[in-house]
Amino acid sequence: MDNPINQGLFELAVEQTFDSVLITTAELDLPGPQIVYANNAFCERTGYSRAELMGQTPRILQGPLTDRKVLKRLRQNLEQGVRFEGATINYRKDGTPYIVHWSISPMRNEADEITHFVSVQRDITHESQLETFNQRLLDSLGEGVFGIDTQGNCTFVNPAALKALGYENEDELIGQNSHTLIHHSHPDGSDYPLKDCPIFQIMRDGTVVEPWRDHFWTKQGKLIPVEVAATPLMPGVDDLFGGVFIFRDISEQIQLEEELKAAASHDQLTGAYNRRFGDQILHKELARFNRLQQPISLVLADIDHFKQINDANGHLVGDDVLQEFVQAIEARLRETDYLVRWGGEEFLIILPNTTRDGAAELAENLRHEVSQRTFSDADIKLTASFGISQINSNDTIESWLQRADKALYQAKNEGRNQVKKGE
Repeated sequence: MDNPINQGLFELAVEQTFDSVLITTAELDLPGPQIVYANNAFCERTGYSRAELMGQTPRILQGPLTDRKVLKRLRQNLEQGVRFEGATINYRKDGTPYIVHWSISPMRNEADEITHFVSVQRDITHESQLETFNQRLLDSLGEGVFGIDTQGNCTFVNPAALKALGYENEDELIGQNSHTLIHHSHPDGSDYPLKDCPIFQIMRDGTVVEPWRDHFWTKQGKLIPVEVAATPLMPGVDDLFGGVFIFRDISEQIQLEEELKAAASHDQLTGAYNRRFGDQILHKELARFNRLQQPISLVLADIDHFKQINDANGHLVGDDVLQEFVQAIEARLRETDYLVRWGGEEFLIILPNTTRDGAAELAENLRHEVSQRTFSDADIKLTASFGISQINSNDTIESWLQRADKALYQAKNEGRNQVKKGE
């Protein structure tokens, strides 16, 4: 750079840059390279004046926390005459440490001999602290966080994800294909094609995928239900380099939802369907009959003299009787049948694809079984009465139920412990 104008512009640019610039001689043997130039940014960052730096070795910036392995790699690169990049801890004049990123290159003369080293340095203390903070934040999250590259291979994983997926350390996942490890099959064991995987949608078109429910496989081969949110990693437009998905195990949530659903549709004491849900079933079965014209019958069952059982033995025994009565009925029903607690000690049995005679036969078997056994630890003997009705083409739910209720009333009125068929 012989042109004095170019030389002046170069010096002005170096002086005004935000990065620290240091130039040393090329001697690597002790006492080492000597500082021949430092720009304003270097002096401000380290607290040394130019006069204090000239002729000194860069070792004055080192201290107990300076990484010796980094220094060893630095020396190896300089001995080979190749550029070096790295980071370590340096110390200011007042002894305070800071994290520095180096980019050190050899300067050569016309004979291709190395005469100096120029070091461009950047204080990355804040960036490192931010990275550490982000890592700690990632590690502390209760949700699992999983990063993937454009091929679907794992790039990072946090402790919550490791725990949920049954892995002990990240080395078991880093570099492995996430779909192959945790998303390879449907719950029934059939293959889960990669093209159908929502996570890989972000790899195809770079769009954010709304949270959805799915399932992952653990290392131990256990299937866990999860809620997943996925987003692409795009530093610039059309510059997709990976994605990140956040998930949480929702096993407990699903169990709670199922319990709430059961509570909304089942009688709390007996476990039979409650009357509100029974009404829904009746409407559904009536619509099915109108569509298919297949027989459907009702059995209305009532425990005889239940009030006397309660009065003589107490309500706790009465509750036991109701629970065991339901268990006795359910043991004889098909999966397609419904048992509804219609009120008090009265129960409605809904029998799809069943004629009136078929319903009467079932009711007679139930009547006989109830009369032959005891209930509760108090060995209660009891009987039950049953009324039957089959749906007709002109029936409403009310008229259909009314005939079953009328038949039950007849069974009660004629001595109880019997089955009566409605018209």
